[in-house]
Amino acid sequence: MTPPTAEAEGAGAAALGAFDEGRAAFSARDLAGAHAAFERAHRRAPRDPRFKSWYGLTLVLVERNSNLGIALCGEALRAAGPDPDLLLNLARAHVALNQRERAVRALLRGLELWPDHPALAAARDALGTRRVPVIPFLSRDNPLNRVLGRLRHRWRRRGSPPCDVSPVALGLPPPPPGEEPRS
Repeated sequence: MTPPTAEAEGAGAAALGAFDEGRAAFSARDLAGAHAAFERAHRRAPRDPRFKSWYGLTLVLVERNSNLGIALCGEALRAAGPDPDLLLNLARAHVALNQRERAVRALLRGLELWPDHPALAAARDALGTRRVPVIPFLSRDNPLNRVLGRLRHRWRRRGSPPCDVSPVALGLPPPPPGEEPRS
């Protein structure tokens, strides 16, 4: 095996710099800037699972390329094994595609392995859990249960602050009381 050349090390450093730039842009909710930075990082180091996962997530969010984005997130998970950040990115991509059940599955898989991971717990809390049907002996799809469930939901939400379930905010801790969530 030959030692890495200075050019290969420079490409790795450039990829890491682009990745850090993308994370900063994502945190600032500049999705287009984050997508461009993650694309540069992925092109410079296409085998790195972190770069692949973040690029896949921004593909879904920015370009609406759901097939390639989900495929890249899945490849990253298979290459790196279960990782809390990669599972969170997969859940974010599923939320963006309105696939709540798959997002919950990804989060629960992560929480089985890392029960104390704060980002996974915050994402699970933001998505919420299904309550028992109002009339338990009727099916969840029964029209009476559906109407009463909506009423119960509205009644419980009336005094609570709005919850941000956007893919970008998923996994971030909730804002302190009295502060509006960032958009």
